[in-house]
Order: sequence, then C-alpha cells, then structure tokens
Amino acid sequence: MAPTPHQAKQAKAKLISGGKQPKARVQRYLKTTESQLKEGAKGSLLLKGIRCSDAMSTVLKDMRSVQAPHAKLLSKNNMIVPFDDEGQQSLEFLTTKNDASVFALASHNKKRPNNLVIGRTFDRRVLDMVELGILQYRSLGDFPGLPKQRVGSKPLLQFVGDLWSSDINLKR
Repeated sequence: MAPTPHQAKQAKAKLISGGKQPKARVQRYLKTTESQLKEGAKGSLLLKGIRCSDAMSTVLKDMRSVQAPHAKLLSKNNMIVPFDDEGQQSLEFLTTKNDASVFALASHNKKRPNNLVIGRTFDRRVLDMVELGILQYRSLGDFPGLPKQRVGSKPLLQFVGDLWSSDINLKR
C-alpha cells in the first residue's frame, strides 16, 4: 500500500533536512516516484460524466482501443464537473489512483451536447483542460478493411477548416 501524499511529503522533507530515514515502505514508494532517465509511457484515464450518450461512449471506447495498453476506461458514470474545484479534486484523486497523467471525461446534456473534456496532470495536480464539442464522429468500426492497431502506434487529431490555415493563432 502506498503512503498517503502527506506521508510522502513528510518523508521527502526529512530526507532533505537530514532527519531520520523514512520507513522502508515509504522509501520504496519514494524511489518509484523519483525522476528516471527513461520514463515509461503516459497512462490515460477515460471517464464518463454525469450523463453520457452512446455516441460519447463510442468515442471513449475508440480512444481506449487506439491507446490500447496504456489507457483505462472506467465504465460507471461519475458525478464530476471538471471545471469546478471539487471536480478537479476528484480528477486528481482518480488520476493518481490509476497512475494516469492524461484524462478524458465525456458527457452529454442539453446545454453542451456530446462534450469531451481532455486534460493533463503534473505532480498529481490538474495542469490544464480543454473542452471539445463533438459534432460529427465516425467510429473506427465505420471504416471497413482497416488493419488492426499496432501496439505502440500514436493517435492523431486532425483539425480541418479554412480558419485553421488562415488564422495565425490557430496555426500553431
């Protein structure tokens, strides 16, 4: 069992100040959280919001299949409002618990239909989030004859339209 964030913070402070050594369990945990020369792949967490339409469930399933070994799809609906303080705390807890640095939360309501919030975390804190409205989506099953996804391949997001090529801010 991993130590709580408070225990880990205390143990780091004791090591820096030259106090007594932390317990072996805490030391092992601290060693796993240290920076490494070659980091592993970033894990992603895929969640359903308060309400999630079938189309958004399909989006999450396709994201899971593209990111195959490094993604975790949670099947139950979560009472999370991502841009709220409590929602951010819930996301931080879930990403820490599932060892994920990227998350996607799909939801659907009258005001924001087919909504996808994609965010990333750093040091167990939400770094930034982007809210996307999905208007037209074709699932992976709609393309017959596609080869199966290879392990280690990376997904691609393509933004198409006149505004993306003409506006300087959107070109980046």
